[in-house]
Amino acid sequence: MGDGKTFLEEEDRLLRAIGERLSKVLWLKRSEEALKESESRYRALTEQVAEGVALVQDHRFQYVNPAFCKLFDIALAEEMIGQAVHHPSIGDADDIAMLYGSIGKVDIDAKIEDVRQINRSDKRLWIQVCHSPITFRSKPALLSTFKDITEIKEQQLAAQRMAEKLDGENRVLRSSLKERFRLGDILGRSAAMQAVYELILKAAATDANVAIFGESGSGKELVARAIHDYSDRQSGKFVAVNCGAIQESLFEREFFGHLKGAFSSAHADAPGYLDLADGGTLFLDEVSELTVNMQATLLRAIEGGGYRAVGGTQSHKADFRIISASQTALDDNVRKGLMRNDFYYRIQVIQIQLPPLRKRKQDLPLLVEHFLRQMKTPAGLTRIPGHIMDLLITHDWPGNVRELRNVLQRYVTLGHLDFLSPDQTAESLPADDELNLRKATLELERRLISKALAQAGGNRTKAATLLGISRRALFRKTSQT
Repeated sequence: MGDGKTFLEEEDRLLRAIGERLSKVLWLKRSEEALKESESRYRALTEQVAEGVALVQDHRFQYVNPAFCKLFDIALAEEMIGQAVHHPSIGDADDIAMLYGSIGKVDIDAKIEDVRQINRSDKRLWIQVCHSPITFRSKPALLSTFKDITEIKEQQLAAQRMAEKLDGENRVLRSSLKERFRLGDILGRSAAMQAVYELILKAAATDANVAIFGESGSGKELVARAIHDYSDRQSGKFVAVNCGAIQESLFEREFFGHLKGAFSSAHADAPGYLDLADGGTLFLDEVSELTVNMQATLLRAIEGGGYRAVGGTQSHKADFRIISASQTALDDNVRKGLMRNDFYYRIQVIQIQLPPLRKRKQDLPLLVEHFLRQMKTPAGLTRIPGHIMDLLITHDWPGNVRELRNVLQRYVTLGHLDFLSPDQTAESLPADDELNLRKATLELERRLISKALAQAGGNRTKAATLLGISRRALFRKTSQT
């Protein structure tokens, strides 16, 4: 009985061992089938996605999907299996090796993402790459995805270029206004001039035609030159034309040029204003002086019709920007039939109105200091005395900045102030036998205050604004007089 029991126990252990082994085999079989099933599902999934997918193990490709093949010009995915990561023999091998870089030669322990550029013969591609370490069949492997983001990247680069352009324009704005009182050769820290500076720089950033309006001597040509100097046309010529001096019979000769022999005194070819302004700026000063016929002729030339030099048969075209200037708005000229509608709209896409000097008297000390530095002054004259500055401030300046410069030049040369405006000369300056400066100043001040109050209809606030002083100062002065 004892021996029989032992035999049964050994048989039982054997049966259990066989059962355990069979269970492990069955588990491994099921695991292998599950793995194959999961791989099949994964393959089916990856073959449908638009991104390129590649599996690398032992530094060789184990799997690539159709999108990967299309991206790297590979005919069949099976041809990539077993290819070395950094030395593939098919497809765009250099691009594949570059996108893997040092990855694939060594194991990595964290996901790596990057955007790389590929230069093809016909175009440039931007590829978003993601390398992820995984375990495949119990061994380390590398799963990589490749996404063509060229369209998105080009949009980003275009936006970046636009941002850089705007930033550049802002830098020009900040640098040119860093002193806040000067832009090119234009001076003024008043709010009115700051607004003009902004318009100048905005106009300079475009290629649109500009019309500048302002009284005589207000600096219209300086503004035109500033627009030219801050624009992309600064390397071209700035051609200034006084339209009031152009005779209609000579218009084509002046603007379009002439060839040798075109008329008796034409001993050589001569370019016209349009030829000279090619690539630059054509400044039409006092544009309202052009006749309707002259406007029509010029309009044909600037609207693409071209022009011919006098005595020539060949048509020319010039690339120039028009900046025009006028002392008054041109609307009345259009209504009176003195200016063509089409010419009117063509030349003034952007309008800039310059303030007269009497509307920005806070700029006077700055302008006076600037002009004195430019002039040869007598020894010791470095600044204008206070009572002389008071007279300058109370003057209306019908001739604007040009008149101010001339008055200062006469003051520096002759030693006394001399306003030549018809409405100011007799009243503003005392006779030689009345050289009591304080008395003369008070008398001038009284007349100006009276004139301002009359214009303001007795309103002290408006009168003070006209005089460029505070209401309190006006009250104090009227109480004294």
